[in-house]
Amino acid sequence: PVSIRSDKAFLPMIEDEGALRVAGDPDLTDYHSALGPDPASLGDLLLEARTGVDRVILDSLPEQSATSLKFGLEAAGAKPRLEQTVTTAVITVEDEYLAELSKKQRHEVRRKRRRFVEALGEPELITSTDDSDALGRFVAMHRTSFGEKAEFFDEGRIAFFESLHASPGWKVSELVVGGEPIASLFGFEGESAYYLYNSAYDSIHREASPGVVVLHMLIENLVDAGIKRIDLLKGDEIYKFRMGAEARPLHRISI
Repeated sequence: PVSIRSDKAFLPMIEDEGALRVAGDPDLTDYHSALGPDPASLGDLLLEARTGVDRVILDSLPEQSATSLKFGLEAAGAKPRLEQTVTTAVITVEDEYLAELSKKQRHEVRRKRRRFVEALGEPELITSTDDSDALGRFVAMHRTSFGEKAEFFDEGRIAFFESLHASPGWKVSELVVGGEPIASLFGFEGESAYYLYNSAYDSIHREASPGVVVLHMLIENLVDAGIKRIDLLKGDEIYKFRMGAEARPLHRISI
């Protein structure tokens, strides 16, 4: 661990194979950003830390944080390289969710909801904050996925998710039909936004589009509760944008 700290900002980092990187496993952390009102004040300190390693890499930076850090590094005499890497996907609802989708998007969401009901029955969305069984069902469902996703949960990651679930704001939302969980979402709800951290569905029911149905129901419930910003986090999967999300670019700075 390496602490880069001024009196106006703080950036936790780690030294890894000759490089200084922002702390946070990239498979588990969607946003990296300096804490505090003036990230630019870290420029001199980052440049000083650069002398002890081969390179400094600041990745997964939202635009405002990236711009501020780049300014601070340039003011310190560095020539940082700034590049856009990946995006997150964010849904912002002003009034009514479905009304703000395009006609094609509304049709697609409604069509998949009808197909789900015809195949499996009318669903119910149940959200829990402290039900450890719900988290266990989420992990088990996640393991029915295809490819690398099925191998995501090892013992360390299960313990990590358990620690998150025990913290305020973290919730499991299950799509249930006749008492049987069909799909599950794991996320964090703050005062003004919800962050969808991970998702899973029973692969047996894949043809019924449970992932789209559970996300649609969650968004409507959140909007009804006054949450108007739903962040689907890192990744440019097409389903996110069919649900009305807009891309939010993330950047990487290297020196």
